Order: sequence, then C-alpha cells, then structure tokens
Amino acid sequence: MSESAPEAPVEETEQAPEAEPETFDAEYVKKLRAEAAKHRTEARAATAELEKQRKASMTEAEKAVAEAEQRGRSSALVELGERLVRSNYIAEAARRNPEFDAASVLDDLNLRRFVGEDGEPDAKAIAASVERLVPPAGGPKFGNADQGPRGAASAPDFNAELRRAAGRA
Repeated sequence: MSESAPEAPVEETEQAPEAEPETFDAEYVKKLRAEAAKHRTEARAATAELEKQRKASMTEAEKAVAEAEQRGRSSALVELGERLVRSNYIAEAARRNPEFDAASVLDDLNLRRFVGEDGEPDAKAIAASVERLVPPAGGPKFGNADQGPRGAASAPDFNAELRRAAGRA
C-alpha cells in the first residue's frame, strides 16, 4: 500500500484591483510605430537576402526539386481556390435569386479568373459576375422561347400545292 502525501494547503491569492490602463502620447506612439515598420522592412529584406543566398547555394538537383515543389503547391492552391470560388459563387447567386441554377452557369465560366494570387476567392469579382449573369429574384422568366405556330392550325398539304402548281389538280 502506498501512503499519500498530505496535500499542501491551497493559498488564496488576492487579486489586485485593476489598474488604470497606461496611456501614451500620440508622438510616442507614432515613434514606436515608425520603428516597428522599419524593423519589419529590415526583416523582409533579410529574409529575401537569405532566400537568395539559399537558392544560389543549391545544386541543380535541389533547384529542380524546389521548382517542382513550388509548381505542385501552386497547382494545389489553384485547384482548391477553384473549389472555393465554385461554392462562393453558388452562395452569392442564391442570395441574389434563390430559384436560379448557378451550377449551370459555372460550367461555362473560367473559375481561375476569380482566384487571387494567394489562392483565395476574389469576393468582389464574384459579386460583379453574379450581378451580370444571375437575374434578380422575381425578374423576367426565360422559359421556352419556341416561336412556332399556336392554336389548331392544320399543316399545309404540300403535295396538293405541287399538283395545283403543275396543273394536275
């Protein structure tokens, strides 16, 4: 059997009353922001230089592998982006006109033009396209555009017309 050690008493800590938030004057904040921006710029430049040095020291095989990885990553981003565009387009079209079949419109669109550089859908471009291509709810219905004969008109007898024209009727 094991003996359990006596539990240490739990001390209750008093919470200090909340102190007034410290405020800084606008000039000091502006100075800090400028300094932070300078450091971010320097960090980006250092990262770019490091990447440049890394690429310069790569062998041809390593360069080929890195290039293939980048192409694969880009391809995957575009494919995922197209899926996101498709679902965003359908959602936007449903907001404009719930009865409209947006999937039929998407078959005729180049979805890649709605994918940004980062692989994310361009919401403004999607909204503009929906505005142009999806009729508003309650708008004119475009159904059967058949302009054929109406009513119970009988079809003409062309054989009779030919016989009459030939003088044999």
